Amino acid sequence: MFELSKDMSIQMEIFQDSKIYTIDNFYANPDSVVEYFLKDVPPLWKVDDSPSYNLIYFEDRRHAIKFDEITKVYKFLEFLCGQIPKDPDTIITNAIKFKKCNYNNYQNNYWFPHIDEGYNGVLYLNMNDYVSGTNLYEIINCDEEPLQGPEHSDPWRNKNNYKLVKTLIPRYNRLVLFDGLKFYHGMNICTDEYFSETYRFNQVFFFKPN
Repeated sequence: MFELSKDMSIQMEIFQDSKIYTIDNFYANPDSVVEYFLKDVPPLWKVDDSPSYNLIYFEDRRHAIKFDEITKVYKFLEFLCGQIPKDPDTIITNAIKFKKCNYNNYQNNYWFPHIDEGYNGVLYLNMNDYVSGTNLYEIINCDEEPLQGPEHSDPWRNKNNYKLVKTLIPRYNRLVLFDGLKFYHGMNICTDEYFSETYRFNQVFFFKPN
């Protein structure tokens, strides 16, 4: 199911002295991957944190499945980014959708700009989504504090405090690989596409420096 495509296309660019990879046609059978993940509703993510608005204003769900066969995918991405996987035997996904309410004000806010330990791989798995990819930011307000406390306590951040420096464009079965420690980043919620019953869905891979 997680066989890499023999027809994948790999592009690399240097952006702000950092390598960003865009890989199209990543999996040989992406439809089977999506069917496997979404046959059941994914588990809720950090729903017991306090305070948390998960299940109130949005639904944030994740898989974390031990699966030895995914190791070969991590090894391929490790070869590209030169960092070691954090969880080389674990399948990790993100699935999120939003409720239509004033709290989810994406016109004036960005969703959860944050950094991670190292490179991130994000595989987009929504058909016909060419917009809701991944944003890279710079903080331009020195008084802006990174998100403190639980992840779901205050995820929307005022756009005036950030400079959007790049948007990584999604395509079905496209994986982007970028330095999640160098760039503040977060998903690009800029339409009402996922303010319905449809989840914005992707698989993610996390790495850390050697």
